[in-house]
Amino acid sequence: MPLAQPVLRIFCAVPGQSLREVRTGTACAPGATLAFAAGARPPYTHVAVRVRAGGREEVNGPFALSGTAGEEGPLELTVALPATSDMAEVTATFSEHPDATLAALRGGTTEGVVVLRQEVRVEGGP
Repeated sequence: MPLAQPVLRIFCAVPGQSLREVRTGTACAPGATLAFAAGARPPYTHVAVRVRAGGREEVNGPFALSGTAGEEGPLELTVALPATSDMAEVTATFSEHPDATLAALRGGTTEGVVVLRQEVRVEGGP
């Protein structure tokens, strides 16, 4: 059965190690880089991503989705994590209107927008 809900997958990239997916409750090392893949079925065609960590907030996108849910495509986006232990909050907004994805991240209307949130612990070694 196809997934109707959009999907955001988060990956942790540590130099010298293979890319690994960050699932709820797993951690990524301080100073590592987050990478992303996303997919959705119509009507959702675009995604924007906000990452809050280390007192900074970074909003990226909108990105056109190249993959569907279950066959997520990579986003042209990497975000460096802080060098100290922290919690990173990742929010992704999916919509058929590119502007709506950004508006929803900036506190605007979320009508017709799917919002996904995931926290990533920034701690520890490998």
